[in-house]
Amino acid sequence: MSSSYKKISAFPGGNSFVHYNTTIDRLIIANSEGVLKCFNIQDDQQPTAIDIGENITSVCSDGKSLIVTNTEGQLELINLDTMESDGNLFRFELPLRDAVFINSGNRIVCGGDENKLVVIDRGNGNENKVTKVPLPDSVSGLSYNINAEIVVVSLSNGNCQVYSVVNEELNLLHTLKDCIGMKVAESMDKVDYNDEHHEELFSTKTEWTKDGKYLLVPDLNQIKLYDRDSNDWQISKKIEVGSKIIDFNLSQDNSHLAVLLLDKFIIYDFKSNKLIEETSFDFDGFYPLNLTWNKNHLFVGTTHGQSLIYKDIVKKQPQPNIDNLFLQVESDLEEDDLGDPLLAKQDELEADEDIFSKKRKSNGDGYNLHQEDSLILDQDDDDEDLFGEEPIPERHSHKRFKSNGTHSNGIHTSAAIPKEFPIKPYSPGSTPFENSGSVDRRYLTMNNTGYAWCVKQQHQQQNISVSFFDRSQHRDYNFVDNVGYDLASINNDGILLCRSGYDEKSKRSTTLYYRDHESELEAWEKKIPLLKDEYIVSVCISQQDQDKSVITVGSNFGYVRFFNSAGLCINLIKTNPVVCLVSSTQGNLFMINQVMTNVFTYSLLSLGQDYRFYQQNVDLPLRHSAAAGTPLIKGIFFNEYDDPCIVGGHDDTLLILSQWRVENNSKWIPVLNCSQAVSNNGDESRKHWKCWPLGLYDNRLNCLILKNSQSQYPKFPLPLPIELDIELPVIVKEEKKPKKKSDVLDDLDDDDEDKEDEDSDQIKQDNNDAEENFVRSLTLGSLLTATLGDELINEEDKSTILEKVHELGMMYDKSLLKLYADACKEAQITKAWKVAKMIKKDKALHAAFRIAERMEYLQLAQRIQNRREQLMELDADEDDEDDDL
Repeated sequence: MSSSYKKISAFPGGNSFVHYNTTIDRLIIANSEGVLKCFNIQDDQQPTAIDIGENITSVCSDGKSLIVTNTEGQLELINLDTMESDGNLFRFELPLRDAVFINSGNRIVCGGDENKLVVIDRGNGNENKVTKVPLPDSVSGLSYNINAEIVVVSLSNGNCQVYSVVNEELNLLHTLKDCIGMKVAESMDKVDYNDEHHEELFSTKTEWTKDGKYLLVPDLNQIKLYDRDSNDWQISKKIEVGSKIIDFNLSQDNSHLAVLLLDKFIIYDFKSNKLIEETSFDFDGFYPLNLTWNKNHLFVGTTHGQSLIYKDIVKKQPQPNIDNLFLQVESDLEEDDLGDPLLAKQDELEADEDIFSKKRKSNGDGYNLHQEDSLILDQDDDDEDLFGEEPIPERHSHKRFKSNGTHSNGIHTSAAIPKEFPIKPYSPGSTPFENSGSVDRRYLTMNNTGYAWCVKQQHQQQNISVSFFDRSQHRDYNFVDNVGYDLASINNDGILLCRSGYDEKSKRSTTLYYRDHESELEAWEKKIPLLKDEYIVSVCISQQDQDKSVITVGSNFGYVRFFNSAGLCINLIKTNPVVCLVSSTQGNLFMINQVMTNVFTYSLLSLGQDYRFYQQNVDLPLRHSAAAGTPLIKGIFFNEYDDPCIVGGHDDTLLILSQWRVENNSKWIPVLNCSQAVSNNGDESRKHWKCWPLGLYDNRLNCLILKNSQSQYPKFPLPLPIELDIELPVIVKEEKKPKKKSDVLDDLDDDDEDKEDEDSDQIKQDNNDAEENFVRSLTLGSLLTATLGDELINEEDKSTILEKVHELGMMYDKSLLKLYADACKEAQITKAWKVAKMIKKDKALHAAFRIAERMEYLQLAQRIQNRREQLMELDADEDDEDDDL
């Protein structure tokens, strides 16, 4: 051997698989004789041993959880915290060949000799939910792209299938045909790579680059790199190794590729393909089995129990610190600013203003104007923000930064916004970071069109992926984020990204970026100037055609800038501090501003009519929730008729803005309590279900149902959207109580009595439904009628709206007729007459007349008949007036 190494003779024989877990910083060696050992490579202490199943075939870990598969078809879970086996999660009838963690460790994908892919959901309460996906052949290997939520399944027939696993249901994206060697496993019990099953000793398992852009595929004696961003997964380069590949692995920083052959291993510079290390070995009839990296150390497992450690096998590469890179860029900018006399003068003026401001504060007779604009941002309070009080991973904590404000102890709380609820950057549908081991991820934005999420691993740049609920419209894509974007807005044509600048001190500008979903050719980047302590709070792009789209950018100082689709600034206004921005298909902008703690206003303006305000600085029924982890806004969007809609976190109720086209006449209408709708009014089996709203269309709320989740936010994987019918909160629905065993026994004797109770309950429910239908038809009819007066509504849409108004009119009379009939049954004649007077159609009034006549309420019947005649005379008079015209 040409390189120095250390031999670990932890096992007298058997297949030893090496695996390094960075969370606990231990080398794990799993042996096919049924023992797993954890080593600290920094000292010579005895390893920790754990009993596992025999004849293992793969090892994988995520955080402090580890899984092994074996030829018995068992998927065994090991707890690396307690160093004990938690038993089998699943068992196949045939051997399992590989398994990987996905979705932040919430799910596991495994496969083997059975032509099925098994997905095990570990986050579904106490029981693991198992889903099976049929495959054209058996599984020989699995790999997972953590950035794009993709799993590649290596099949025994030589094909690789690419699945998206970001949703609960797996979606087949692409098939790479004849890209790996055909591998039909014959080992059903003990795997003897040294003799009987030696032909199975070659790699078919693929691997992703750490940025998720390239897929490395072994093809007997070469490794091919497939570009995921190309339309047909084109091969970008090949690495010829000249011999059968046993295993290969990329170093953690993507700088080196180690390839394991039967008699040696080779290390390449991954960027240049230059060979930088070649080490031979002779195991005297035995063979190498697999290899893995940790930093610049290489570990090799073998088929005879021993394992090898090659320390400092390559020259140690300095790990880039992404945050420091940004700070360095900012430092360079500041140095450039010092050379500009105008900016230097501005710095002096700002410094003077700070001094005078501090003097005024100490005297108690004034406060800095920026106190109101920045809402006294205190970044030490990182748990109390727009996302509620859900803990954020320490790596993303803002405590490492100093406060942007310069506040003294003499600030009057009555003159400034308290620190509990500072304005923080927000995009509709966004979530806080979720941590899993060394990986942090969050959704940047989410709406009816799709969603964007980012993944950040240690010492690596952020990676952004964009996915769509309707994949027939666009192809999912992914790219490396070199800027650190934390705000986003997505429409049918492209995605808008922005770095808010919230975490940075004294930054004088920030970056806005737009790219089309189909191509980066028309992408552009724009620098936006910032004042001292100013940062971007929200951005949005209108849902119009691409050439008409308007981009809006708002800051905590209340500066709102407007750009066209090419990035040209076309307008600028100043408002109160911005909280959120969202725009519509007709080019209307809905803006939320904060005046003081829990006091919010909204404005609605037209982007296409010289920025005319429909409503300006109107009070908004929105406030922060006292419950930990509850966001200020759960959902904000427009319906198909440009009515703004919002779901606040404090009451989880969907509100629609009505009559907003008339000045000083707008009003919010509550149309659905989301939590009650998804939990079936507190049903025991659904009490932990939550709703994440996406949009409103055709009076149905498009949303995600988060089952058995303690968090208010969607995680990974993402469930498929469902629709909830609007149901106005005007009636009390009784909770169905589960029957006890004693009640079930009593039912044998009391069936008739219970049936009468059920019938009575059903009648009450029908009455409640009729009342809700009445209020709903009245409310939605009023909304649609107001829409008909909009000048921007075309004739086709008007025709559709008129049809819906007619349907609501029928529901209106039908529900009133039901309420009228119930009142008659209960002999409430006065109530019946009041309901009858509200009926509009003669046909429904005639039905009411017949009901009164049949029940022998003759006086009521006569009054209804008189009412009919009066309405007929009014209709006749109106027709005569129309004829005269």
